Amino acid sequence: MRIMAALLLLLPAVVPLEARAAPAEPTWQDCRTGSGDAGAELDAADATCTTVRVPLDPLRPDGRTIDLAVSRIKADPAKRRGVLLVNPGGPGGPGIGYPAELKGLLGEVAAQYDLIGFDPRFTGRSAPIDCGPVRLADVFRSSPTAADFQASSRNAARFVAGCPRDGLRHASIRNTARDMDAIRAALGEEKISYYGVSWGADLGVVYSQLFPSRVDRMVVDSVTDVEGSEYHHLATGEQSEAAFDEWAAWAAWRDDTYHLGRSGLQIRTAVTRVLRQRKTLAIGDYRVDSAALPWLLQSALGDESDRDLMARNVRTVLDAAAGRRAEPSEELAGWLAQYYGTVPMISQFVAASVAYTCNDRGWPSDLAAYRRDLRNARDTQPLFAMAFLPCAYWTQHTTEPDLAIGNNVSMLIVQAERDNIPVRWARALHQKLPNSTLKTVDRRAHGVYDERVPSMVAAVNEYLGG
Repeated sequence: MRIMAALLLLLPAVVPLEARAAPAEPTWQDCRTGSGDAGAELDAADATCTTVRVPLDPLRPDGRTIDLAVSRIKADPAKRRGVLLVNPGGPGGPGIGYPAELKGLLGEVAAQYDLIGFDPRFTGRSAPIDCGPVRLADVFRSSPTAADFQASSRNAARFVAGCPRDGLRHASIRNTARDMDAIRAALGEEKISYYGVSWGADLGVVYSQLFPSRVDRMVVDSVTDVEGSEYHHLATGEQSEAAFDEWAAWAAWRDDTYHLGRSGLQIRTAVTRVLRQRKTLAIGDYRVDSAALPWLLQSALGDESDRDLMARNVRTVLDAAAGRRAEPSEELAGWLAQYYGTVPMISQFVAASVAYTCNDRGWPSDLAAYRRDLRNARDTQPLFAMAFLPCAYWTQHTTEPDLAIGNNVSMLIVQAERDNIPVRWARALHQKLPNSTLKTVDRRAHGVYDERVPSMVAAVNEYLGG
């Protein structure tokens, strides 16, 4: 599920909905804002920020408007090729700070582009929404028992009832792509280049379909089935089970270090036993129930570089289940603080993530369908069978028809072969786009334009800079 990759993103300050005419040209200024925002990092990277006004409903351009927060790190004038818009994924995560994060990875290529970040509508500084105080633990949870399912259902219904009733049907990936084109126009550019990862990769594909003549070069990293509904994207539990078994085999070879079991099967059996006990575990200052435990386990399964962390997390879980004192590692303590925290930035992230995720029409409204999903998944997904229940109560769905993908845009698709997002989705996309190139790497990862994957860094930089 894509939103798992964004659970630790924090959201900043508020920009209200308004209805004023947009200025002819952006006015750039320093990027500083409230605590927890990316402004200081952007200022350190010599970035400037502005706002671009867009219609709340892009199909009714004369109606209400919202202001999008946009950042820019300028190119070397002597080497400038154009602009490179970037997006870090989500949905629900802000993006104005992303150019500062990517500048070092781009190396010499950064000098060729104005690096443009933006907070998608309803996130960060771009008219953020709020459904009231909520913890990630209240919304992103498994439902392994009837009692857990009922509790999760109540949490989901209460959360959705607190969301604004005006405008959230416009929280969609297609409207965000239209906002990207409004940013392009405000910058005075005929074309853009683009890099996006996870949900940001899907966003790039959607932009290429809506505005093919506006694309120079495009890189999409760890893409999903863009034509499928978000409900379809939830069905990645079997990939997580495979990731667990891959890690368990690695840990079993190192039993002298971790003492978790001398075979992957032993380790799986021990963890499965804890899940089936349905106990609430005392881990540090936190009480981790059976509906939260699968999310905890998945937190270190996304990238193979986290194998040691995963082993330490499982050791902590097994100690807690045995009644021993279980102090979390620094990394796990940070995750637990985010998962059980109630700070406003977390609440805003959850609100935007749910709005974008639940907006399409593919989600069942009958809770019985989610119960069936869980029952049907138990044999193949004993650890990671999950249901995402807020979408059962969401009513502000897009009215646009499904978008079919197929164009001649130049696109580089990069993907890990053992991602928890099935690599077959990237291969299917490549088949639909005759001018695309697909590069994969044999790695467990979600997001491969990363210093830990130097071959992909070289491939992306060569494409963007060539």
